[in-house]
Amino acid sequence: MVSTQLLRSLPQPPQFTSFEEERQSRKQHLVAACRVFAQLGFVLGVAGHISVRDPEHLDCFWITPFGKHFSLIIKFRL
Repeated sequence: MVSTQLLRSLPQPPQFTSFEEERQSRKQHLVAACRVFAQLGFVLGVAGHISVRDPEHLDCFWITPFGKHFSLIIKFRL
């Protein structure tokens, strides 16, 4: 059985004060995931894509562009 103390010591999801703050964080994490994909050798967007949902508009997603090298994805262009 997992102790309560162990559960409290685990990292918790960040708390945001606005949708915009959370949106920027999600975009930043999406870009970081693209960098990891690039380092692992997934060189083109045709190797797959990464997406993240908007925290306010739940029917909207940011998706990495088709055919663009993962190392070239920047938050400003999402």
